Amino acid sequence: MDKPNKILICRTDRIGDFILSIPFAWELRNRFPQAKIYWLISPINRPFMDLIEPNDGYFVYDKRQLKSVKALLLFARQLRKQKFDLAIALNPNLRLHILLFLSGIPKRFGWKVKGGGLFLNRTLEHTKPLGQMHEAQYNMLFLPFLGINKWSRPVPILKPVNARKGKAVMVAVHMGASCPSKRWPLQRFAEVIKGLLRRKLEIVLIGGPDEKKSAEEVLSKLGDDARILNKTGVSLSETIEILSQCDIIVSNDSGPVHIAAALGLGVVVIFGRNDPGLSPQRWGPLSNNKFVLHKAQCEVCLAHRCKKGFECLKNITVDDVLDAFDTVYVSAALKRRFS
Repeated sequence: MDKPNKILICRTDRIGDFILSIPFAWELRNRFPQAKIYWLISPINRPFMDLIEPNDGYFVYDKRQLKSVKALLLFARQLRKQKFDLAIALNPNLRLHILLFLSGIPKRFGWKVKGGGLFLNRTLEHTKPLGQMHEAQYNMLFLPFLGINKWSRPVPILKPVNARKGKAVMVAVHMGASCPSKRWPLQRFAEVIKGLLRRKLEIVLIGGPDEKKSAEEVLSKLGDDARILNKTGVSLSETIEILSQCDIIVSNDSGPVHIAAALGLGVVVIFGRNDPGLSPQRWGPLSNNKFVLHKAQCEVCLAHRCKKGFECLKNITVDDVLDAFDTVYVSAALKRRFS
């Protein structure tokens, strides 16, 4: 195909999904250095836009404000004025596909969705639920459409907000997740934090406003300790700044894991669920220093509708997490010492 001069990358879902799309944008920049590369993102991912390359501009796709036909047409008119040559929809979404069609973008790539065959020029079978490869690799499947047949996998992905301060190794702990099937028991997080304190480390608890109560419950089991900083309830921008000061994260499978990995932190991540499309193979962090804990065994996974009390999560012990941490800690500590 002709070299595009203006490209729109569309990733309108969650934090981790967006971060795992950034390497795809790098490959486009390497292949088409002359092109302007723009993003179409969900509102939650706006704080990342000053931290990523390539990024020549972005538009916010707020599905709450695009429910009516009129709103969709007005947004399409805004995109049409940009005269994009190419748009790639990295998440399968029929309304998004319709928007790109209405925007008059001549080349439109994306995943096949039911009822969406008319709105894209080139499509791929939506096989991502099979979990046969990593999400970042699924994104790269669009590259052959553009004459790109191989890709690299460099990390870290994000630029740190500020240089790290202090000499002590700082450990971020994130106890939340979007679904109960992803949340390791709080009591076990409390025991892990006790183990980290015995290692004479500094701890910062992170999470959104809806996770403040969980943090308070865990802190009530630990007593006052000046080495624990509770930063749950802050904004995403502040969370990114906090993680920029950390060396390691211990967390459930969640957005902050991908932020931490993208910043170059060591990662200890706890996975539940035995569904290929939700597995570490597909959603593991892009990190050179990680330890993924996953002991799911059910032949049929019901995810949040689990009838077994989330045994897959309970199979992961406190000692499992601390042993994983020790493995990651050695590399993270050496990196800090010699960086």
